[in-house]
Amino acid sequence: MSIIYNYTPILLKDKSRLQEIYDLRVTAYEDSPKSVYVNKELFPNGWKDHLDEVDNTYHFVVIDNQKIVASGRIAIVDDVYELTDLKEALDMFELPKEKPVAYLSRLVVHKEYRKRGIPDSMDRFRLNFLKENKMAKFAIGCATNDRQASLLKYGFVNLGTCHFKFLEDKIIQEQSFFCNYLTDES
Repeated sequence: MSIIYNYTPILLKDKSRLQEIYDLRVTAYEDSPKSVYVNKELFPNGWKDHLDEVDNTYHFVVIDNQKIVASGRIAIVDDVYELTDLKEALDMFELPKEKPVAYLSRLVVHKEYRKRGIPDSMDRFRLNFLKENKMAKFAIGCATNDRQASLLKYGFVNLGTCHFKFLEDKIIQEQSFFCNYLTDES
């Protein structure tokens, strides 16, 4: 008999659990090749930024046994320059002029829950949420090589590479910058 797991993302409505997400981000990165960018030494209080606690940021989670084991967010912004970790990409690539813009970011999965399709499920869920709620005309995001196939599958276009800032002007990594018009076809 095989065990069937339900790793369906949900919208987090209990903002008191944000610290659990910040801590998961560090834990997930520490158990990956990206630990040089995010770890307990650099982020002793969890990885968070100015977008996390504003009203127009939505956090999506996968919960198992009352524990958040995966998370991803969407920040809705009118001014893309609020996305300070993307400044280089925003200066390099021409984006559509429509507003507001959805920024998909901070997708992490606890190491014990990897290889179970959670990132793909999270991408699909977040994009459907945006389309159903008509929150933005297009979405943007960055991805390393291991995440690019999922974004392309959901209609994102790779605009090119840029440097992503994990910490104000200190820790950067080359990533690809993606854009997606939020139509029913994507």
